Amino acid sequence: MRLSIDRETLLKGVGRTLGVVDRRGTMPILANFLLQTDENRVVISATDLEVSFRGFYPAEVQEHGALTVQAHYFFNLIKELPGETLNLEGTENSNLKIQVGDARYQLHGLPADQFPPVPEITDQELVQVESGMVKEMIEKTIFSVSADDLQYHLSSIFWERVGIPRHEPTPDQPQEEGAERDVDYWLRLISTDGHRLTLIERHLTESGQFPMDKGILIPRKGMAEVIRFLAEEEKVSLGLGKQSLALKADDRYLFIRLLTDKKFPDYRRIIPESFAYRFAINRRVLLDTIRRIALLSTERFKGVILKLMPDHLEVTFNNPEVGEGREVVGLFIEQGDADALPMEIGFNARYFLEPLNAMASDMVILQVNEKDRPCCLVEQTDPHYLSIIMPMSL
Repeated sequence: MRLSIDRETLLKGVGRTLGVVDRRGTMPILANFLLQTDENRVVISATDLEVSFRGFYPAEVQEHGALTVQAHYFFNLIKELPGETLNLEGTENSNLKIQVGDARYQLHGLPADQFPPVPEITDQELVQVESGMVKEMIEKTIFSVSADDLQYHLSSIFWERVGIPRHEPTPDQPQEEGAERDVDYWLRLISTDGHRLTLIERHLTESGQFPMDKGILIPRKGMAEVIRFLAEEEKVSLGLGKQSLALKADDRYLFIRLLTDKKFPDYRRIIPESFAYRFAINRRVLLDTIRRIALLSTERFKGVILKLMPDHLEVTFNNPEVGEGREVVGLFIEQGDADALPMEIGFNARYFLEPLNAMASDMVILQVNEKDRPCCLVEQTDPHYLSIIMPMSL
């Protein structure tokens, strides 16, 4: 293999592999990226067997070939090299020679035939989506993914395509027999760690050909790589195979292996069908108040008490090891029996802070039933984003 390539182009391609390669695994080749030639371009690939990347980049190829080299060492080196163009040459023992000006380097590699196969898009039907939309959905749900890697089904985000009828049949206008219902398709993402659940859904502008009715599970690391991939693109195409989710943007591809041997909890049973009380609260004021109160928390004492009143909310905290605090936040009761208040509920402060920080509207809606039942936090201007939070005993 012998070629010349723009240094910034090569940096961009190899840099894309750094979050994918496995530096701490038992297979040394998974710390490498695969470099191979393809006509007048190079193909850069990486995989840890769960997440895979492949990108095509322009180059001046003098001699075809392929080899693998350690991604982080290679990236750190070429980042510091001078010049705009690098000359690369592979040796018979799969080492890689790097030349620019008077600088000469050689990195030890491994044969390309030892590199695991990277998935490809074959007959998957692709649906184009806005990158910003999918990125927002992941960022607004990933914080409630479980950190316990032994619970694979909870350390993942559940993706689902949901069909919602635009118009329900009525007695005056019944649906004709055999006629298809007029349906809007939505992409829904859900995450839970067993103590809280976050759900967001966004409208799919295309006709919903993405075959995800049964839902798919994407691991946390895969989600982090999807966010990085989306940050570089304005639009991406999604495709679903039997074992992987595929993302395509121009000549760059990302594949995330699905968790097919685990089942996500029935989240619909977790979300209450109705609530006895509904309160409107200023999001920023509530966020800042709980954040200040939580400064006194420790690993042993991390719960705050919310005392709901008809016209205000008392936020209190008592940590025998540090001290105590109390603040008052104004609110508006929109639904419920004001005479039955006050109601005191204990919550983990972090479970409120993370969704409040992810939300954007000025006001949030807090919905509750009883002190020992989960509450629901919803953006006032976005009913398609909500967080269910379980109470805790204090």
